[in-house]
Amino acid sequence: MDINDFIGEVDFSNPVILIAYIISTLGFILFTLASALKRKETILTFQSIGNLLCGISEIMTNAWAGLVQDAVNLIRNIFVLSKKMNKVLSVVFILLAFGAGMLVIILDLNSDNEVTKAHAWYGLLPMFATVEYSIIVLIPDVSVSLIKASLMVSSTCWAIYGLIVRLYTITVFNVITFILAVTTLIIYLVKKKRSNKQVEDVCLNEEKESN
Repeated sequence: MDINDFIGEVDFSNPVILIAYIISTLGFILFTLASALKRKETILTFQSIGNLLCGISEIMTNAWAGLVQDAVNLIRNIFVLSKKMNKVLSVVFILLAFGAGMLVIILDLNSDNEVTKAHAWYGLLPMFATVEYSIIVLIPDVSVSLIKASLMVSSTCWAIYGLIVRLYTITVFNVITFILAVTTLIIYLVKKKRSNKQVEDVCLNEEKESN
């Protein structure tokens, strides 16, 4: 299959496509700003508006697999903001993300549109991205390294999905997310290694002094 079946030029002369790109760009700007914030409520608010804007752009570009995952994330964030989230509901939302994602794939496989049918299984990408990250953050005392690794996997899935649906703002911002995750992971590991080395040095010095 030719690469142009998945990656091609975007018709910005089409006002619907142009508006979809503008809306999705605003959404991803909010996601980026959220990563720099400190208050949980503010972060979730920015992310929720970002999910809403990206969902609108995905409706306009028929990116249904991405839409259902943004919708699930939006509803989940609303529950968190309203203080109604618990572990049971967290599992429910994971199952909802999986179920809704599989439903879209099944519908696409039965579509009369050959392109839609050919791309159906690529709907697994946003579904897997949402489910695996949601599972990781539920793990008690999960390590920073594992969260960062999960974020890299998630952003890779979304970046590839953006190429397939030709909504390249998804790809660009998730590539940026991937780079930031790798960078912060390296910095974290280096600092952790230095901290462990300092602890070892202190222990050695104490042993020498005691002898």
